[in-house]
Amino acid sequence: MPDLHVYPKTGDPFTLPLGARKICIGRAATNDLVLSDHFSSGCHASIFQTEKGFTLLDHGSKNGTFVNGRRVTGEIMLARGDEILIGSTKIYFDREFQSSFEIVQDTTSAQGSNTIVQVKDILKKPPSIGSFKTPGGGLDLERLQQDQKMVAVMGEVSQALIYHMPLDKLLNHIMDVLIQYLPMDRGVLMLKDPANEQLVPKVVRVQSSVLRTQNIAVSETILRTALEKNSAILISDILADERFGGQASVIQAQIHSAMCIPLWNNMEIIGLIYADRASLVEQFTQEDLRLLTLLANLAAVKIENARLYEDSLKMVQMERELTMAVEIQKNFLPKTDPSFEPYDISGSMRACHHVGGDYYDYLPIDADRLGIVVADVSGTGVSAALFMASLRGALNEKFPVTLNLGELTAKLNDYVHSSSDSHIFISFFLGVVDRGKHELTYVNAGHNPPLHLDGRGLVRRLESTGLCLGMLGSQTYEERTVPFAPGDILCLYTDGIVEGRTKDKELFGEERLADALRAGSALPAGAIMERVYEAAFDFTGCAEAGDDMTLVVVKRKA
Repeated sequence: MPDLHVYPKTGDPFTLPLGARKICIGRAATNDLVLSDHFSSGCHASIFQTEKGFTLLDHGSKNGTFVNGRRVTGEIMLARGDEILIGSTKIYFDREFQSSFEIVQDTTSAQGSNTIVQVKDILKKPPSIGSFKTPGGGLDLERLQQDQKMVAVMGEVSQALIYHMPLDKLLNHIMDVLIQYLPMDRGVLMLKDPANEQLVPKVVRVQSSVLRTQNIAVSETILRTALEKNSAILISDILADERFGGQASVIQAQIHSAMCIPLWNNMEIIGLIYADRASLVEQFTQEDLRLLTLLANLAAVKIENARLYEDSLKMVQMERELTMAVEIQKNFLPKTDPSFEPYDISGSMRACHHVGGDYYDYLPIDADRLGIVVADVSGTGVSAALFMASLRGALNEKFPVTLNLGELTAKLNDYVHSSSDSHIFISFFLGVVDRGKHELTYVNAGHNPPLHLDGRGLVRRLESTGLCLGMLGSQTYEERTVPFAPGDILCLYTDGIVEGRTKDKELFGEERLADALRAGSALPAGAIMERVYEAAFDFTGCAEAGDDMTLVVVKRKA
């Protein structure tokens, strides 16, 4: 059951459990929640449970009931965190008031602050025993005791932060530890957003009940000085300081002293810690500044380690997911090469990001006809692989029901165009080898022209017969046919093969692909395919694919 968190204008805040009963609110003593507030009516409002949740009802009060700043007329459903204002009393539904953190612009110069010390100076090695001597030659016992206490606190904090915990939990734990060893009324831990370098409050703590209904406003100048100069800032006796005492936020909160410390991990500033005192009588001292700086440095290193650890966990999880994606994509690709005498056929795909947008497949039609498809979706990685899987499903649904290749490709084009963003398109080649007629019928939707090598070593390019799938709707595609003589070789490939580059940006290109086919023409299809891969990798000087690479080699035996 939710609670009501009540913040009267005078007196301490308190909590009232709602339960299942109706709660009457008002100034009269007969109410369940009695408000000592002259601006509330005797029977002001009530809160009760319905099937949909908790509802607030205003009983025609003179000064009104406000929820999140808007006056209520009749009933209103309550949501967690809603602010109910009755007279001068604030009531929060199912959540305590949370002070918001605000960076305010002002004319204050941080140069005039009581103490500004470089963090690097504070983090220097502790002074030797000789530095604790008084001018008379004796030991400064008070200073020695302070230093010993600081060493003890640092040791305890190090122990408290030794165990790993999730980052959000760690940040809250750090503030708990800081408040334990360095009492403060309010504290804020801020981290830099890596995307824009802006400070984002991660933990806001208000220890004083008097200040819980007030927001925290901090000078932009102070924060900027701490960041730009990597300096710890101590401001003492703010109310007495003409430069600060007139600020509205200082007057309202009655702030006596404040500190602002960079979270420096020995390499960079990853955030800030702000702390102030109002209800606490004692002001922050320079020893407090030194202690908080040392603790903040410990915390910054711990935060950075936690970030690195969480990043490593994410990388491990990503690798697992990619490994799983590889296995799924392998299931989409042919597990073996087809037996289709007198044709020797071999194909493979090599993805550059574990998974990729290349696709090839063998589609049996009948005893004498075999469909072969090679396609390439724009882009690489998981998104490209997912879209290619979608195309595979659509293709298997429509083929070989629709054997007219032009008609089939037009339907696939409309499917891709209607189900993808404007920047997604797919180059697509579908050919049908007919071993009864010894010919290849094909359609080429913007794909790299397959190379048809005859027995004399002459190369024919099977050019496009239409646009890439998905570029424009309602397209037509021409179907073409070429003969397949004994000893002929057909090489289908994706752009990762021909667009491989040397360090000098020279392309592997179609000519080198044709040369590799000629050099291996006497070999079986699988060996020809490996010869092409070897030639491409030798040319670029790389041992792995720089882009998704797919090859299918079809050879009619002599």
